[in-house]
Amino acid sequence: MDNEILRQPTPPQYRQPDCFSVRRVLHDTLEDVDYLPQAHLRIWYNNEQGVYDTHHHSAMEVLLCLEDETVVSAQETAYRLRPGDILLIPPHMLHKLVLERFGARFIFLLDLEPLQSYRDLKLLDPLLMQPFLCTASRCPQSYRPVYDNLLRMTELYFAQDAFWEMQVYALLLDTLCRIARSYFSGSGPDAEAQDRAYFDKFSDLIRYIDAHYSQDLTLDQAARYLGFSKFHFARLFKVYANTTFYHYLCHKRIQAAQELLSTGASVTEIALRTGFNNPTSFCRCFKRFTRCSPSEYRARLSEAGPDPSG
Repeated sequence: MDNEILRQPTPPQYRQPDCFSVRRVLHDTLEDVDYLPQAHLRIWYNNEQGVYDTHHHSAMEVLLCLEDETVVSAQETAYRLRPGDILLIPPHMLHKLVLERFGARFIFLLDLEPLQSYRDLKLLDPLLMQPFLCTASRCPQSYRPVYDNLLRMTELYFAQDAFWEMQVYALLLDTLCRIARSYFSGSGPDAEAQDRAYFDKFSDLIRYIDAHYSQDLTLDQAARYLGFSKFHFARLFKVYANTTFYHYLCHKRIQAAQELLSTGASVTEIALRTGFNNPTSFCRCFKRFTRCSPSEYRARLSEAGPDPSG
């Protein structure tokens, strides 16, 4: 249960459209995604004080701090956002907001489902395994365009002119491209790993894992696929993905399992269909990534009911 939230009047230019009454519904830690009706996003001008306890949702969340500070805890890390700072929180990542004083920030809830047909979206998976902090000092090349894009997205959202959602998603695509380019071009000090040829190989590998994660995929197999020794491969993978090969593979399998848990398939069947040898190892890995068992996750989905976004 959230602590008491203190609210101030919302400036007229940032009020939600008349057709939309904002609500917040939690099922344990799973939050219903409250998009604008007939749309796939919501942008919220927040000038509140209080605590939004640990929760997660199917939307990607972006916080743009405008005034004062916003404290966000995600992936066991606390981020103290100062004015101008941007934090991207991947879908279904547990996080908590601490609004210590009345300030101002934009909170974006964005459905990535409309983008799933883009093959390049798969390359964002390594980036979306952890929160992404974008500040002027951390991302000197991409920060200003990303910041400007987010502000323009808010203008389009609150103006509600014709084709506003398409324009917002066009800016979202540009924003994700800029963040991804910044991420991959600055993944590490190894000049070899930043060569375009290696990036192309890494891109092929991400798509290969996406197609074969349900199989008994090993580090040796993945290394042979790229023509590397497993030691050279392991080092380059860590440079690009900022995680190990096996951790990323488990991440992909758990993502697939989360989708299958919304169907009538048994836990044992889901374990085998997502590449695990037995239900025990599946349940152990699932709990490590989601902090709940597959059965608990399925129960929360049932409580949440159908996605209100349609």
